[in-house]
Amino acid sequence: MFLLFAPAVLPCFSGAQQKPLSRTFVAGSEERYQVTVIIRVETHGISTEKIGEKTYVTPFTHEAQGQLSWRSTRKISSLHSDESAAIVETLDRFQTSCDKDPNAKNFDAGLQKSVQETCVSWQDLSQMNYTEEKLGLIRGLPVLSSQLTNLDLSLLMLWIRHAFRPSVLLPQTPIQFGARTEHAIANSTSGDASPLGEESTEWFEASSDPPAATLHVSQDLRWTDPPLKSGFTNVGGTPAKRQLFYADSLNTISLLDGSLLKASRSATRETKELLEPVQGLPDAPEFGSKLTVTVTILRLP
Repeated sequence: MFLLFAPAVLPCFSGAQQKPLSRTFVAGSEERYQVTVIIRVETHGISTEKIGEKTYVTPFTHEAQGQLSWRSTRKISSLHSDESAAIVETLDRFQTSCDKDPNAKNFDAGLQKSVQETCVSWQDLSQMNYTEEKLGLIRGLPVLSSQLTNLDLSLLMLWIRHAFRPSVLLPQTPIQFGARTEHAIANSTSGDASPLGEESTEWFEASSDPPAATLHVSQDLRWTDPPLKSGFTNVGGTPAKRQLFYADSLNTISLLDGSLLKASRSATRETKELLEPVQGLPDAPEFGSKLTVTVTILRLP
């Protein structure tokens, strides 16, 4: 989650505010930001070789990474009666560094190609139109495509769509500095395949010029994907996958109008597959992958 507010007269923020922070939009105004995204992919596992009566195990790690940056210009084109705003966001000045030395340690050509394709796909959309509510909820965002991996990345892609935007989803409760709020995330109707976890939010005092506050939001989710078919073996089936999703963001927000001043956001999707025990190995072999996307956003003059 990401989170914005603006009183007509700025009150003292030494204690709890009486009203939630919300965004004040001004028709015709523009906001410019520098956005930088770093993507890292890692796979790991083991290879085995049996010589005589002994089984030899060799762990492996494959890695790929890339970096992409652009300028985001958001124009508040019009205001609606519910205090939301129609926004036109234009992206330009793209710079990419999505290649890696083939001789680098743990280099993997297939993973690096996926990163390169993702960098290209993230440049496909140069302009978008959407509506943003006063508490930061965005409606009408276009769907972003990505060819990163063949994993089910729907949760991460949903996070990416909003993390790339220079806005924040704000709590519906008044600011109270230093008070950590936590709540559980659960859906018992889907069993183990439904994400379970926790989300926490906390406000911190930031700069006094301009007056600002920093919102820290973290999410920690886990679930298990069932095997594709029951009674699997290492050869004939796909094992259950243990999934982890962790997201963390620090958003510094103006207390004058609720606009974003800077942000640091990251999310990691990790998958682990535990196979059946192999004779000669003390532990069952484990394979896994990890994808991390880090976003930094800075307001430009």
